[in-house]
Amino acid sequence: MAVFERRLLGSALRGARRRAVAAGLVAVLLSGAAHAGPPPPPAYDVPRPPANDPLLVSMPAPGPGVVVGQRDPRPLPVALRVLYAPFYVTGLVLRYGVYYLLVAPFEVLGRTLTYGPEGGVDHDHEGP
Repeated sequence: MAVFERRLLGSALRGARRRAVAAGLVAVLLSGAAHAGPPPPPAYDVPRPPANDPLLVSMPAPGPGVVVGQRDPRPLPVALRVLYAPFYVTGLVLRYGVYYLLVAPFEVLGRTLTYGPEGGVDHDHEGP
C-alpha cells in the first residue's frame, strides 16, 4: 500500500509542479507583452533661430515647367560613324531580312487560311 500511495503522491506533485511551471510561463509571457518595446525617447524642444539670422535664407520653389536633366549627347565624329556603318547595315539586314524572308510569309499564309484569299471582304454585294 505504501508504494501505491507514494506513486499517487509523486504523480500529484508532478502535476502540481507542471501546473506551477505553466502558470509561471503564462505570467512571464503576459508581463512581457504588457511591456513590449523600448521606452519612448524623451521629448525635447529644438530652439528656433532668431528671425534676423543672416544664415536663414528662404528660396522660392522652382516653377512647374522646369526640366532638369542632361543635354543630348554630342553626335559621333565622322570617323566613328564610318567605322560603325557596316555593323549598323548588317544589323538592319539581319533583323528585317530574317523577318521578311522567314516570318512574313508564314503570317500571310496564316491570314490566308483564316480569312480566305479575299481577306474576308465580300465583293459581290453593293455597299450602303
